[in-house]
Amino acid sequence: MFFKLNFCLDFLYGRGIINLYMRWIKYKRYFISKTAVFFTAVFFIASGIASASISSSKNYKLYTALADGGGASGASKSYNTENSVGYPLDTNVITGPSYKLYGGMLSTRNIISEVTIMSHNDGQAVFENPPTLKWMVTDKDKDPQRYYQVQVSRDNFKTMDADSGVVKSGTQEYTTPILLTTEGYIDYKWRVRVSDGYDYSGWKVATNGFKLAIGKVDVPIIFAQTAPGGKDIPAKLWQECGDPYMYWEYPGQGAQPVGYSYVWGDMPDNQADTTGYFYQTPPDLLGDGVRVFNIKAENSAGNWGETASFEIWIDRGSPVIGNYSPSKGSILATDKPTITISASDDKSGVNPDAINMRINKSSLNAAYDDKTQTITYIPSIPLSEGDTVVSLEVSDFVGNKTSQLVWSFTVDTKGPAGYIIINNQDAVTNSVYVNLALDASDSTTEVQSMVISNDGVFDTEQWEALKTKKENWALTPISGTRKVYVKFRDMAGNESEIFNDTIELIIVAPDTIITSGPSLLTKSREALFTFKGSVEACVFRWKFDDEEWSDWSKDMSVTRKDLEEGNHYFKVQSAKDVNKNSKIDLDETDPSPAERTWTVSEKGVVKPEPEKRKPFKFWKEE
Repeated sequence: MFFKLNFCLDFLYGRGIINLYMRWIKYKRYFISKTAVFFTAVFFIASGIASASISSSKNYKLYTALADGGGASGASKSYNTENSVGYPLDTNVITGPSYKLYGGMLSTRNIISEVTIMSHNDGQAVFENPPTLKWMVTDKDKDPQRYYQVQVSRDNFKTMDADSGVVKSGTQEYTTPILLTTEGYIDYKWRVRVSDGYDYSGWKVATNGFKLAIGKVDVPIIFAQTAPGGKDIPAKLWQECGDPYMYWEYPGQGAQPVGYSYVWGDMPDNQADTTGYFYQTPPDLLGDGVRVFNIKAENSAGNWGETASFEIWIDRGSPVIGNYSPSKGSILATDKPTITISASDDKSGVNPDAINMRINKSSLNAAYDDKTQTITYIPSIPLSEGDTVVSLEVSDFVGNKTSQLVWSFTVDTKGPAGYIIINNQDAVTNSVYVNLALDASDSTTEVQSMVISNDGVFDTEQWEALKTKKENWALTPISGTRKVYVKFRDMAGNESEIFNDTIELIIVAPDTIITSGPSLLTKSREALFTFKGSVEACVFRWKFDDEEWSDWSKDMSVTRKDLEEGNHYFKVQSAKDVNKNSKIDLDETDPSPAERTWTVSEKGVVKPEPEKRKPFKFWKEE
């Protein structure tokens, strides 16, 4: 590692120049202490001062090989430290009336710090005064900034408007004192140099500098009218003018702006659009909604002020009517229906006091819910039967009105009237199947459906479309007076009262009798049944367990073999061809077949559980 300390004194004395140069180098076998170097330097300097009389007015140059790599020079009793920044590390200072010497051991391998200008170097106007100047230091030796000096000048550093002097600090910014401003703006340049404690960086100049403006340009005051001299348009209130006349005033005193830049819905650029004080908006430029007019002013120095804004809320569209209830053409079974209409306006909003609603040409007061955007009306007086006509007009807060909405619905609160006739009003029938004649009418709407019942309870019966004839309706198969009931329903859902008709039923079908069969409990796997009808010339059909019915037969007995163990049952039904049509009609059969149950078992008694059926017999012997 090499260290060096150079001291060089050049003295001009008459014609002679005395050069003193001293250098100590440390080699492998030699070592000279810092103390010796220091006192030797002091000796030579003292001698030179004594001989040259530096404190006198004679000229001289002094080079001091400082840590920054430069030198200090001067004339007479002063010296210039243009290239010297701070105190080198590990040095001691010796001062005199016209010199400073730093003695110490300094590295010969230090890399000089690099400086980058970080602000106020784009040549643009700035308004802040004093400005804060910033830079960034990069040091490959990773030595920190220990000193800095900043200078600001209007004349390329011939004279200084601000000089920080050498500041011992690692801060990489400097706020100047208040700088001079005049009408317009002043171009300033600035420079900075730093030291890492060993070497100086040299001056880094912000070559573009900055323009210091007089001050902020005032913000224009904006106004709007429907036309020149027309009605004033307030800011941030809904109105219907879509091509406002914009004009403005400049509030500042003294020199007025030389131009204005303006635009709708964006930020104005730095290009003047006009030198005047007004702008007529084209008719097709702005759509409905919130629209913002922005403007800023430029002064004679080329400085732009802050942007002024004026919000105009434009609403030229009518409210929108959506779904409504009751729907058009609907039929209602109530005379106090809830009438609702969806109405909205996404700009100024629906005006609840400007809803014009009529029912059958009579005006009424409807309520509007802004949250649900729904108009609601419930009649306090029942509506008349028949057609109800509703008309509606809706306005927003600006006054835009919808076209008239008209629709109608029907009120029908009364049920239909009707009748039922059995077998063309015959008094007696021998068949359980009868023909029905029906009809119904409604004073307001049409009759839509009907429901028929034999008991008048209407619990399991189903509604069906209205028919004026119903053939082969099955009566309850019990001889005696039989009734058939009917109800009608109109399109509004109103049900009629219950209508009915009667007929006397005399059943002529035979009765069936089982004359013999197996005992209740038997070991026999064979069963023989005999049976008969209550009248002569009967035919029979039968079935065992879950079998299908057999064909009709004149046989009056039947045998079944190979029966399995368990419970069994037997059914037999008699019939007679009363009307001689060579076939058995339903009303010619015994409506309640005869039944028998028994059990086949070799292990003992197994109590059979007969099928639970409602016993009935309809035979009536006259």
